[in-house]
Amino acid sequence: MYFFDNHYLRASVLAAALLGTAVTLQMSEALAQGGMSDMKKMPAMNDMKKATTANATGTITALNAPNRKITFDHGPIPAINWPAMKMEFVVAPSVDLAKLKTGDKVNFTLSGSGDKYTVQSISPAP
Repeated sequence: MYFFDNHYLRASVLAAALLGTAVTLQMSEALAQGGMSDMKKMPAMNDMKKATTANATGTITALNAPNRKITFDHGPIPAINWPAMKMEFVVAPSVDLAKLKTGDKVNFTLSGSGDKYTVQSISPAP
């Protein structure tokens, strides 16, 4: 009887393990598929992927040409719902920083999303 009980026990354990693995794989696949589609619907994820362009006006308060960074004391930027503030930005390689100096009043264009924006253009403000 020991052989039968031991054999029955082994078969039961094996069947439970296989069933558990099958259920786990099916649930993992369903969660992965559902999770990915749900993530695509989340506004935060879409905002991170979608770049926004915004125009602003401000005064250059600091310029770090070797590191391609510039600080503006800028007015409100309605396109990205930002209030007036003083902030440092990375500057795109296409922008010529040699003609700029601290104190210049400028118009500038930003491109990016969230709190990561890059200055794409700078021109003198009228």
